[in-house]
Amino acid sequence: MVYKALTLKAIFVLSFLALLAAGVIFKEVLVIPFFIGIVVFSLFFTLKQLAEMTWIILVVASFFGSILSVPGYESLFLYRVLLPVQALLFLLTWKDWSWLDRRVRVLLLLLIGWLVAAAITLIWAQYQVAGFRNLYYIIEAIYLIGTGVYYLDSKKKLERLALLVCGVIIINIGIGVYEITTGLHLKKSALVGAIGNVQFLPSGTFFNPNDFASFLVLFLPFVLVYMRSETIFGKTMKIVLSLMSVYIIVATQSRIALVLIAGILLLLILKKSWKWGLMILLAIPLVLQLPAMQEITEQVNRTYTEKNNSTDFRLEITNYTWQTVLDSHFVGVGPGNVQMQLAQYFPADEQNEEGNVSVHNFLLEVLANYGLLSALCLFLFLYLIWYFSFRLWRANKMKESWYMLPLIISVAFPFISFASSTTLEKSYVWISFGIILAILNHYFKRTELKNEKNYTLNM
Repeated sequence: MVYKALTLKAIFVLSFLALLAAGVIFKEVLVIPFFIGIVVFSLFFTLKQLAEMTWIILVVASFFGSILSVPGYESLFLYRVLLPVQALLFLLTWKDWSWLDRRVRVLLLLLIGWLVAAAITLIWAQYQVAGFRNLYYIIEAIYLIGTGVYYLDSKKKLERLALLVCGVIIINIGIGVYEITTGLHLKKSALVGAIGNVQFLPSGTFFNPNDFASFLVLFLPFVLVYMRSETIFGKTMKIVLSLMSVYIIVATQSRIALVLIAGILLLLILKKSWKWGLMILLAIPLVLQLPAMQEITEQVNRTYTEKNNSTDFRLEITNYTWQTVLDSHFVGVGPGNVQMQLAQYFPADEQNEEGNVSVHNFLLEVLANYGLLSALCLFLFLYLIWYFSFRLWRANKMKESWYMLPLIISVAFPFISFASSTTLEKSYVWISFGIILAILNHYFKRTELKNEKNYTLNM
């Protein structure tokens, strides 16, 4: 019987590998091992465990996008395939709202208000197809935030996610160094086919250098705060990650990201030890004089002195977007429509591949697309996140570094939204908000339980 069982297992494994090999030639065959994998996993794990696992895989897959796609079917990538599967598992395993603190519940309701008010503007939108596509991304953003709160319900789960994100950052840094050295990029990068100095900018697994830099600004602090580092290796890893991330951000020529990452790292160092922070501040002028730092110094100087055309172009877009807001009398032109309406003001060489012009200012884009009511819901959501994060930090500023993480991300977001061309479509942005709300929700729930216990003891 033992030999029979071993034979059956061997046949199953060999058949599975054979199907994967056949998928290299006949790509449709790859669907079979995918579903076999789901069935096998379902035999060893409960639905709740499957839901949590698929969410984690979904988050990691979101950082890679179409890179994790079926060969020959670039539009069929893991994140897109896994999202409806994970949503189904979430619905099957969801029980009630008891896991949500009332303040976090209000935040999620404001996001629903943002969506509903935005959907109303679809009635008078000129470009309906673009409108439905834009609304889908709002739904996806809300889903990523809500499920982030749901699944990251403990510090241990945050630490596990931080370890996985650390791996993603290491992979991206490796790709970034390769791009800087060779000028070659992954297929999904907007830099494919670029010439001149632009060719050597890094974009990692993201669409462009600004997205890459924004990802590092949002997630490097999360990794530094939540990845355990009691050992010398762990502490060394954090230092190397920080230095390499700064190097990559300098290479992306993202001005906003460079200022943010410098400020964030300084805050974290000062939080850990004000003596080390002061020593590093005093050492910076000396380090910058080293011959090895001359190239980086020149790169930073070029970043802030040779991008006037880019700044002027964005200011011009902002002016036309604001004019669109005024022309619509603050009711909005419809989801995703402002990008298409802006195209009439700019020549074809200044438009993107779809013939649109990105606003490069998410908050103003929300106002132009969805109108004042929808914008107020989102703006209030962002303000309350900042307010709760500030209160969390102020009440615990002498404690661990994680208490200041929500405040760091909430302050960084408005600036990052100026750097990125299409903030709404960037899943990593909304995952970072899910992390913020998960931390706040966990803290609020724990504080409530502590207050209840104290009240009971006093009785």
